[in-house]
Amino acid sequence: MAVIGGLIFLAVYSVKNKQKSAPSPTAVAQPATPALKDPVDFEDEALRLQSAGDYAAAEPLFRQCLDARRHVLGPEHIDTLASMNNLANLLHDRGKNTEAEKLHRTCLEARQRTLGAEHPHTLASLNNLALVLNSQGNFTEAEPLYRQAWETMKRVSGADAPDTLSMLNNLADVLSDMGRYSDAEPLYKQLVDALELKYGQDDPNTLAGEGNYANLLLRSGKRIDAGLIYKRCFDTRVRVQGAEHPETLRAMSNLAAYYDEIGDEGQAETTYRRCLTSKQKVLGADHPDTLSTMENLACTLRKRGALAEAETDARTALVGYQRALGPSHMDTYRCTSTLADILRDKGDTAEAAKLYDSALAGLRESPGPTHPTTLSVLYEYSVMRKDARQLPEARRLGYELLAGARRSLPQNHPDREKYERLVESLR
Repeated sequence: MAVIGGLIFLAVYSVKNKQKSAPSPTAVAQPATPALKDPVDFEDEALRLQSAGDYAAAEPLFRQCLDARRHVLGPEHIDTLASMNNLANLLHDRGKNTEAEKLHRTCLEARQRTLGAEHPHTLASLNNLALVLNSQGNFTEAEPLYRQAWETMKRVSGADAPDTLSMLNNLADVLSDMGRYSDAEPLYKQLVDALELKYGQDDPNTLAGEGNYANLLLRSGKRIDAGLIYKRCFDTRVRVQGAEHPETLRAMSNLAAYYDEIGDEGQAETTYRRCLTSKQKVLGADHPDTLSTMENLACTLRKRGALAEAETDARTALVGYQRALGPSHMDTYRCTSTLADILRDKGDTAEAAKLYDSALAGLRESPGPTHPTTLSVLYEYSVMRKDARQLPEARRLGYELLAGARRSLPQNHPDREKYERLVESLR
C-alpha cells in the first residue's frame, strides 16, 4: 500500500495556515481565571509539539488554549478563533477529520461574520477546510473552496504573497488528485515561476513547489522530466540546507519513491534505507515522517521479494503508528493494509483477510468510502479474493470499489480505469 495519497509523495509545499496571536491586555487582566497560565504558553508548546510530530501531546494544550480564550475573550474574539483554527489543524493531523471539519466550518462562519469574507484569516479558514475535505477524498467540494481562497487572497494580498502561493499550490494539488493533470500543470508552472522570482531558484520554498510539480509530472507519465526535478531538488537541499535537514530528508524520500515508481527497486531500497537511518536520528523513531519511510521501505522490499524483512518493517511501523497517532488514524489503517499485502504475498491469506477487514472498517468511517486510500485497499483485497477464486466476495468488494471511484474520480482517471478493468474481469 503506497503512502500519502494516490502516490507515495509528500506534498511538501502544501501548508495549513496557522494563526498565532497574543491575548489582549483586557484578557490578561481578567481576575476570573487566576489559575490559568497565559494561553500563549499553551499555544507555543502545542505548536512546538505539533512540529515535532507529537500530536497526542499537543492536542490537550491546544484545547486548553482554546478553552482559556473562550472563557476570557469570548467565543468569537479574533484570538479565540485563531486557537480554534489551530486545534482543527492538529485534529486533522491526528486523523480526527470529522471534528476537524466541524471546527473549521464553525471558525469559517464566525470569521465571515466578524472579520468579513476577504480577511486573510477568513481565507485561511477556507483553505484549511478545503484541506480537510481533500484529505477525505471530497475533491468536488474542496476544489471551489481552494479556488475561492486563492483568487480572493490574490486580489487582497497580491499574487506573490506567501499565503496566495500556498493556496495556488493547494488548488493545483486537488486538481492533480482528481486526475485533471492538464488543468493542474499550468498552475504548478505558475507557482514555480512565482517562487523563483520571489525567492530564487535554490530557495527551500521554490524547491518545495518544484517537488510538487514533479509529482504531477510523474503522475501524468512524464517520468524523465519528473526525475530531473527530484534529483535537482535533493542535491540542492543537501547543498543549501544540509544532508540531515528534515526538508532534505523529505526530498530524499521523494527521490526514493520516484525510483520505486519507475521500477528501479534496488536504488529505491538503498535510498529509503539511507533516509530511514537519518530520519530515526534527526526526527526520532516514532515521528510520522520516519514511520512513513519505514512503511515505504517495506513496500519496496515486498516488490523485491524480501518478504520476511518487509513484514518486520511493516509490523514495526504499524506499532509506531498506533503509538504515535493512535489506532484509528488513517495512516495506521493504511499501514495495516500494507502488512496485509505482504502477508498475502507470503501465502497467509487468512491473516491478510483479517487485516484488510480491520483496515477497511476504519477507512470506511474515516476518511470515508471514496477516499483514494480506501479505494486502493478495496482493490487489493478484491484481487486477493479473485486470486483465491472466491468470486462472490471479490465481486462484492469490487462493486463497492467501483461505486466509490465513480463518485470521486473522473471517468478517465488512471485509477478508475484500473478499477473498472478489475470489476469487468469479475463478471
